[in-house]
Amino acid sequence: MRDRDGERTGSGAGLDLSAVEGINGHETRYLYEDIVTLRSYLPPEETLPPGATVLDVGANIGMFALFVQAQCPTARVYACEPLPPVFDCLTRNLRAHHVQGRALPYALSDRDGEAEFVYYPGYTVMSAERRHAAPELDKAFVRSLARREQAEEIGDGLDFLDEMLDYRFREVPYRCAVRRLSTVIEDLRLRRVDLLKIDVQRAETDVLRGIDDRHWPRIHRLTLEVHDEPTTPTEGRLSAVLALLRERGYRARVLPAAGAGSPGRLTVFATAGEIP
Repeated sequence: MRDRDGERTGSGAGLDLSAVEGINGHETRYLYEDIVTLRSYLPPEETLPPGATVLDVGANIGMFALFVQAQCPTARVYACEPLPPVFDCLTRNLRAHHVQGRALPYALSDRDGEAEFVYYPGYTVMSAERRHAAPELDKAFVRSLARREQAEEIGDGLDFLDEMLDYRFREVPYRCAVRRLSTVIEDLRLRRVDLLKIDVQRAETDVLRGIDDRHWPRIHRLTLEVHDEPTTPTEGRLSAVLALLRERGYRARVLPAAGAGSPGRLTVFATAGEIP
């Protein structure tokens, strides 16, 4: 199967990449490597219980939802993605792979309403709410990946990298719905969340602020990418996130984001005690 840009994908154990619809071939392969091969959100030593409820915040095309289904066929996945072109692809992937759950057409934040987002057609995973967008930092991140992988995953060669990045990071504005996580928990009538995965391009603390006190005990486990980039507004964020989680009774551990190659991107794995 080919992605929309005409690049052919490969396949791997557990989830066949050739059966996944993507927007950009280089991104689809990157997501597969990050989520399926490196297991960036669910390490090999961790499993999901039968019938698990998973909230995928920042779902993009749904690679993590498909990975969850491959690991736990009875899981229900609620996948949040606000940007219409990506949401359409997400919906088709969930339907084609018969994932139980639902695609939700909004972002999670610290408020209910709307917000302006910046969509990058050539690098959709870096799209962000306008107030959190940092394209130069994200371009630097992609450059580090390209140099490390000798451009195999980036596709056009290092000589034209800056020109390619300018094109892939061209901005398309969207006005999208945002909702608080507590609003979503109530609307979906979720009594327990076995895994809350958050990867939202510097909006992770907004998502956490959108959880009411009464809903924290329902969340058993979290995996979130945290941006803690020196000399930016995110500097020091890791300490703040860890303090919040520990206050809520979670045991947390921190690893460099899988495949990131950037010290400013970290993955936090947090687990609460057993929920009755």
